[in-house]
Amino acid sequence: MSHAEKEVPQSQRLSQVTNQASHPLTSQSTGRSTDQAPAQANILAPSQIPFIPQDLPFNNLQRQWLGGFLAGLHSRLLVVEGNAGQSAAAPINHRPITIIYGSQTGNAEAVAEQAATAAKAQGLTPTVLDMDDVDLALLSSIERLLIVTSTYGEGEMPDNAQALWDAISDDLTPRLEQLHYSVLALGDTSYDEFCLAGKLWDERLAQLGAQRINKRIDCDIDYEAPAQSWIDDTLPNIASKGADATNANSAANTGEAPKKAKSTYNRNNPLQATLTCKTVLTQPASSKEVMHFEFSLGDSGETYQAGDALNIIALNRPELVSQILQFFAVDGAKTATSSELSYTQLLSQQLEIRNPSKELVAALATLSDDKQLNDLLWQDDKAPLVNFLWGKDCLDLLTTYADDKKQQFNIEDFIGLCKPLAPRAYSISSCIEKHPGEVHLTIGSVRYNHQQREHFGVCSTYLADIAEVGESIACYFSPNKNFAIPTDGSLPIIMVGPGTGIAPFRAFLEARETSAASGANWLFFGDRNSGTDFLYREELQAMQQSGLLTQLDLAFSRDQSKKIYVQDKMREQGAQLFKYLEQGAYFYICGDALRMAKDVEKALHDVVAKHGQMSAEQAVDYINKLKKNKRYVRDVY
Repeated sequence: MSHAEKEVPQSQRLSQVTNQASHPLTSQSTGRSTDQAPAQANILAPSQIPFIPQDLPFNNLQRQWLGGFLAGLHSRLLVVEGNAGQSAAAPINHRPITIIYGSQTGNAEAVAEQAATAAKAQGLTPTVLDMDDVDLALLSSIERLLIVTSTYGEGEMPDNAQALWDAISDDLTPRLEQLHYSVLALGDTSYDEFCLAGKLWDERLAQLGAQRINKRIDCDIDYEAPAQSWIDDTLPNIASKGADATNANSAANTGEAPKKAKSTYNRNNPLQATLTCKTVLTQPASSKEVMHFEFSLGDSGETYQAGDALNIIALNRPELVSQILQFFAVDGAKTATSSELSYTQLLSQQLEIRNPSKELVAALATLSDDKQLNDLLWQDDKAPLVNFLWGKDCLDLLTTYADDKKQQFNIEDFIGLCKPLAPRAYSISSCIEKHPGEVHLTIGSVRYNHQQREHFGVCSTYLADIAEVGESIACYFSPNKNFAIPTDGSLPIIMVGPGTGIAPFRAFLEARETSAASGANWLFFGDRNSGTDFLYREELQAMQQSGLLTQLDLAFSRDQSKKIYVQDKMREQGAQLFKYLEQGAYFYICGDALRMAKDVEKALHDVVAKHGQMSAEQAVDYINKLKKNKRYVRDVY
């Protein structure tokens, strides 16, 4: 990673700032201290607090970091000085460890908490922090650090990690040679930028002189076992590094807030919810099918918040399982060599046979010696390979590249190259206070014809076509605390959710209703045709009539000759939208990450720049501040 050089060397700049200890610190400082407040007698006079002279050649980000660093440094010095003059019990020595996480759906947070529990058994004192609650001053003051981070979308940092990553990526970031660290990266090998966020963190900390005490582990979707292995291997090593700290000046000694009891249900121990209702929301003439599902939680005691996700553990399509067994000429009732399950059970319940793994593609390219596939596989630009594989399932590849190679490639070879069947996560479209003991989902059914064969989405059509009302469905919840309505019900919210992106906003509106929130609720919704694709039409109209839904802007792209999308409606309503933001509104996006979310963000920048009379750079800063304050959050896929 290269960084542009600055006119003034870093060491010279730092000395210029730290030598100004007789000047007041500016009020713009964003530094946080993790220590207890010093005694009143130890508060410095304004003339004793350092500040950053205006004539030094720093940009805003650099000034922000230095302000935070100096504030954090002085707060720690004050605590030590204050405690030195107090008569108190002897300080308790302990070995602090800080565990920070970047998480979009809650998996990384769950692993971080798991690591904290294990750390206590190693005699460590853990502090678990959301990356949004971490600054560079903290990283400069600690000696033991574990990072658990997912990668969002196509190689992006999770929303709660972006601000810290921007700060640590800056050229002015100081050396972190006192720091011992290890990184656990969560990802999905079906994406080109597999675990990129974790890789970038690992590389950047090493560049800054931090000492890697255990190699980074990159986890695929079945992350539980490798994550536990990383915890088991890393904690004994990191426990032996660094110095002990006292309860008076440890950055980790922040105390622990009471935490909500964690669910006992997970991927390995799913909840059996009862499917109680399924209804088609689109009209018969629609070009697609969107369905509404309702599940009973029974006496499980499970609960959730609006904005959370429900993970469904589905089964593969029986016809696809049969076709693969037929391809290999294998009796499905026979027990698999590599498992205690039958081949039918293994292919139905355990393996991802809908989406080919990269390992399977590579093996078939080698087996067939197909020039086109090999060229696509090994070129640097992965977009052509992604386009080539679009719509294809494992059977498509087998029939094309292994049909005459069955003596060299049998079903056990195939099984060994398949990924585990992953749960499918869906944004919850209900509020549990409105529907006690229930959870609702809004899902578009995936069906299409490819290479003269019908193809089906795994989970969408499992629920739509296979699961019957009254059956038990294996599932578990994933909290998404960043994607939540504001605790202050008087604040307005703006929701942008075309298509099935409306799901969490139905839940938001129900939650605002049941909590009697007084703030305005504004929804941008769109789809292809109003006559066939207006999801939850009657509910939304009733919410408008009751006053719950303050404003509803609709964009049906095919209802007129010129296509109109939600981002166009945002620009039309730009003045009002910016006014809402200035009043403290929270801005939410849910839906397609590839195009819609990017187009909506571009429209938001345009609105802020135009109606806030800002430059493009100022608009970026404004929106970044919204993100930092969790007033601009996304749930995109």
